[in-house]
Parts: sequence; structure tokens; C-alpha cells
Amino acid sequence: MTTATAQAPKAGMSMSTLVLLSFAAGIGAGLFFGETLAWMAFIGDAFVKLLQMTIIPYIMVSLISSLGNLSYHQARSLAMHVGKLMLVIWALGLVTMYLVRFTFPQWQAGDFFSLSVLQDPQAISLMDLYIPANPFFSMSNSYIPAIVLFCVATGIALIAIDDKEALLKPMQLLGEAFNRVTQYIVKLMPVGIFAMTASTAGTMDIDEFQRLQVYFAAHVVMTLILTYWVLPAILAVMTPFSYRDIAGIAKDAMITAFAAGNIFIILPLLIERTKQLFRKYNIGNDETDDYANVIIPVVFSFPNLGKLLTLVFVLFAAWFAGSDLDFATYLPMAINGLISLFGSVYLTVPMLLDSLELPSDLFQLYMVSSLFTSRFTSLLAAMNLFILAVGGTAMLSGHARLNPVRLMIYAGLTPVVLGAVLLVTAAALDKAVNTDYVMDEVVAQMRSAQSLPEEVKNYQPEQLDPTSAPRTLDQIKASGVLKIGYNPLQVPFSFYNANNELVGLDIEMMKKLASEMQLDIAFIPYSSTSVLDNINNGTFDIVVSGLQMTTNRIQYVGFTNPVLTLHYAFVVKDYRADEFDTDELIRRAGRLRVASVGNYDIIPALERKFPNLVFERIESDLLFFKDDGQNFDALLISLEAGTTWTMLYPSYTTLYNREEVKSFPVAYVVARNNIELQLFLNSWLEMQQASGYVDTLYNYWILGQNAKPKQPRWSVLKDVLGWVEPSP
Repeated sequence: MTTATAQAPKAGMSMSTLVLLSFAAGIGAGLFFGETLAWMAFIGDAFVKLLQMTIIPYIMVSLISSLGNLSYHQARSLAMHVGKLMLVIWALGLVTMYLVRFTFPQWQAGDFFSLSVLQDPQAISLMDLYIPANPFFSMSNSYIPAIVLFCVATGIALIAIDDKEALLKPMQLLGEAFNRVTQYIVKLMPVGIFAMTASTAGTMDIDEFQRLQVYFAAHVVMTLILTYWVLPAILAVMTPFSYRDIAGIAKDAMITAFAAGNIFIILPLLIERTKQLFRKYNIGNDETDDYANVIIPVVFSFPNLGKLLTLVFVLFAAWFAGSDLDFATYLPMAINGLISLFGSVYLTVPMLLDSLELPSDLFQLYMVSSLFTSRFTSLLAAMNLFILAVGGTAMLSGHARLNPVRLMIYAGLTPVVLGAVLLVTAAALDKAVNTDYVMDEVVAQMRSAQSLPEEVKNYQPEQLDPTSAPRTLDQIKASGVLKIGYNPLQVPFSFYNANNELVGLDIEMMKKLASEMQLDIAFIPYSSTSVLDNINNGTFDIVVSGLQMTTNRIQYVGFTNPVLTLHYAFVVKDYRADEFDTDELIRRAGRLRVASVGNYDIIPALERKFPNLVFERIESDLLFFKDDGQNFDALLISLEAGTTWTMLYPSYTTLYNREEVKSFPVAYVVARNNIELQLFLNSWLEMQQASGYVDTLYNYWILGQNAKPKQPRWSVLKDVLGWVEPSP
């Protein structure tokens, strides 16, 4: 007798394993090759678009056909049961997210001025987002809530129609076809995931990552707690499914959502895994399949915990800006955020920042960080949808029962798990995160936005011959020296940096002017009491340092065309910011002494509006900060300059009222009757603005772009092996 044992075919790797390996390989490749893999983002984008190809058609045919097969009683039960589960998840999620603030280390805030402070948040049309006046318009713009409303209305209408099989059967077949197309595309997932992660890992700025590591840690910790503890616990205490099956059966969908940073593309997978879980426990049937088909497309349009993780960013933003957000303030803010998240996070985040009076430019940090956090957001959102689908299906099919034993176990373990994770995170961040305040050093080390020829030299005042009349353009050229009057304390226009070098936007502009005129340059400091006389008697050829054009000043000297437009603001001590929060609070504050360097045009209007404000002239803005609140309550200054000063003195903050915006021009000054030099400078300024040079200086000195020089992206290929020359 011949005995032969037939060997079973060797099983290959599962798709989830391949995707995970591709993700790890992509990170390794990105770290090795660095920025040379940036081109692979094209492959990743192409793969995502392929996955998105069938999503909207699948949602439409699946939702309409599944709802059409229900009865009115089933549809009403769906809304009631899934709605209650969704409210429980929201409530537990909001409370849990607040706890992450206790992991943040001590921090002193500070950042450069941002143009976003001047801009209102971009509005979206909630009418278009939710009401499908033209369903084809909603489809072409991927307005999922409007599409879902259209499909729900159509599906409910079909419930009452008797002869509907002629429509529902083809739609079900289309749904199967779309799902099969998705399965074909999913086979390309390892390639797509590798390309996306390689390009991201190769191009992400290390400095940006280090700056946001506290938020990253908070985001990751909240994602893991909610995804792998809170949400599975909710389901485990109310269904027969074990924690292991809940957390594991949809792992390929979770990994895909994490790797791609997109839950839209895994909706069909979540539906299939929901059906698979019920079949594994032998309680799956056509009814549970229909519930799964309906629940996920419907709840996709509602805010999930992934979207609600934006609240973690708001908590981080409050910490980053030096604010303390207590629970009484957090709760109404969180509820407002939940409601607004029916729309877009790009509207919600600026709104929440404004509601808490946090700097609007922190939204830029959210945009930068989303490259990393979007993957964790998608992971949590995918688990949220899966839990709603499984829990809702269990309740609707009669398989949901509260398990008292499991409830007691999870209720007892949850505080221990949360406490342990948060304590470990807090300790790790306290040791790993360098929270030393450095923005004052950044400003103090700023030197030049662009290099200039060596022939531009600094001459001392004593080397100049005194004159008694303004010099003409020809006389300036004949002398070989351009005399510039400047304020040595006018940050960021003219000031001395940590190396005792005279720097600033206006200083750099004047150096370029001298270079192009082939002249040496003499910088001569002035005082506000004598500057007008000095310009008219020829001590200076040009006066700079962010001088505001006012009606009074233009009567005595000649101003060039405006160089920049600045905006009025107050600078106050951080702890006194609330006293200036509203007009009524300012009026009730009693006598307030406000310092100002110049007789600004806005002062008379402020005195009429607030009779309790007393304005006093000071020689320089520095005197206000040196006063340390002893004699002055506030400083009237430009928003742009005030922001820079508050980086040097972080215990102060800048207050700006966008609704009552007041702007003013700053320009350069020449002698009253020196028309020739004035016209020359106007033409020269027009050339500098047209060439983009003024914008370059504005970006550096005002916005702080490259104030900390950006280093080439580290990679093994370049920095370890030396096979690639670093980019200049």
C-alpha cells in the first residue's frame, strides 16, 4: 500500500501583512534616499484616485438598494439605535480627549507674525454641503452629506413602492460590480502604500516634526486609547463579540486607512468586515448584511472621533499659546466643534481658535501637522465607523445585550489604563521635549534675508562733514556716502542683533540702495525729538525705521510712496489680556495709561471712543517693556512690530481686533523740498516692489520665513554614505 500525504498549498501573506510591510519599507526607503523620492508622491496620488473611483457610485447604489429593502419600522429603528450609540461614543470621546492636556509639559509661547491673523476663516456653503439641490453637482464636488441625503430620501421613498425589484436588483448587481473593482485595485495596495510613505518619510521636515512633537504624541496617544480601548470596550460590553475579534477582524481596513490617511477608500472593506464578523459567530444573514450596507454610508456623513481629534489640536494650541483651558471652557467649545464638524475641519479649527482667542496663525501648524496626524485620524475614524456598523447591526438584529461582567471589568480597568498611559506620556514628554524659550534668540540672531556686496560699508557719524542743507542727488553721488537716519530700537525695521550688528528690514533696503548707487553708507541714529530738524538741515539724506505717514508729519517732511502697510494693535501683559477683551471692559477698567512712540493718527479716535485712555509719548518701544507694567498699562504699536517685540519679551501679548481693522502706511522720509531725491526713491521703491525684493524682506523680517535657516533634509544616502551632494 502506497502512502502519500498530499501537502496543502502553502498560504501566502495576508493583504494586511503586505500592506504593513510596504508601509515599513516605505519609511525605510524615505529615510535612506531622502528628498530624492519626492517624485513617488505621484504614484501614491494615482493609487488613491483609483481607490476613490468607485466609492461614490458604491455608496449611492448600496444605500438606495439597502434602504429600499427595509420596512418603515426597520428604518426608524436604525435611526434610533445607531443614533443612541453615536451619542455615547461622542460623549466618551469628548471627555477622554480632554485628559490629554495633562500630559503637556510647561511651555512659554512665541511666534512670528502671520498674514492669517488678518484674514477671516474661509467659509463654506453649508447649504450646498447638505442639501442636494442638484445631485449631479453634489456628486462632482464630492459633497458626501448631500449625496447621502439624496440617497436616503430616494431609499425611503422606495420603501412604500411595491414594484421596486426591477430597480433594486440591478442596483445590487452594480454594487457587487463596484466592490469587485475595488478588490482588484486593492491588490495594488502594497505598491501604492510604499510610494506614499516613501515620499512622505523622505520629504517631511525634521524641524517641523520636532516642533510639533508634543501634539504628535498627544494625537497618537488619544488615537491608540480610543481605537484600541474605549471603542472596543463599548462594543464588548453590549455584544457577544470578543475584544480580540473586534480589534482584529478589520485590521486590514485599519492598516489601509492608517497608511493612506483616508477612510473614504476603505468603506467597502469596512462593510465586508462587518458582515464577516457576524458570519464568524453564525449570526449573519441577509438582514444583517443589509444593515451593514446602510449604516456605514449613513454614519460616514456624521462627525466621527477621527474628526473630533481636532479638539486635541485645539488643546495643544491653547498650551502652545500659553493659555490654560479648563474643563468649563473646554466643554462648550467641544460641543460647538462637534456641531461644526458636520462641515469641514478647515472651517472648524479657525472657528475654535477664534472662540478661545488663540492666535489664528496656529491653524498653519494644524495644516503642517496633518501630513503626519491624518494617518492616525483615519485609523480612529475607521474604527469608529466599524464600531457603529457592528453595534448598530447587533442592536437592530436583536443580538445586543448588556454584559454586566464585562461592564464591571472594563469600568474598573479603564481608569487604570488611561491613568497609566497618560502618566507615562507626561513623563516621557517632560524629559524628551525641550521647552526652553528660544524665539527671543531667533530674533536676536537674525542677520540678512539676502547677501549684499562687500563694498557696502558702515561709516560712523564722526567721519561725516556736517552740513546745513539737504543734499541733492548729484551731491550725494559726488560725496560717495549715503547718510541714513535710523532708530536703533525699532524692531524689526532697525535694531542691533545679538552680535551687535545693525540689522532689520529698512537697514537691508538701504544697503541695497547704496549698493546699486555704488555708494558707501553711513547709518546715523536719531531721536524722535530732533529727527524732523535733522532731516531738513541735511544731517540725514533719508530717514527710515518703519515711520508712519501721518497728516501732521507730511506737513514738515517729504514721504516716499508707502513701503508697507501695517496694522494698529495693543501690547499688554499676558495676564491683563482679558481686561482689553471688549470695548465695555476697556471702559470699565478705569484710567489706563497707553504708551506710544509716535503721535499716531488713530489716537484721537481712540480717545473719543475710550475717554479713560491716556496716551503718553515715549522715546522707544523698548522703554515700555523695560517699564514692566509699573507705569504703563498698554503700548500702541503696529501689529507686525508688536508681534516681534512679544517674542523678545514673551510675558507680553499682542491684541488685535480684526472686526475694527485699522491700517496705516509706513514710508521713508526725505527733506521737505528735496523733490528730486523723493522722486528718485519713489521710482526705486516701485522697482523693488515689482521685482519681489520688498516681499522677500517682508517674508524674512516680518513673517519670519527662514529666520531659522532651513537645513537640507537628512538621509542615509547623503549624510552617511555621501553619495549625493547636499543641495545649496
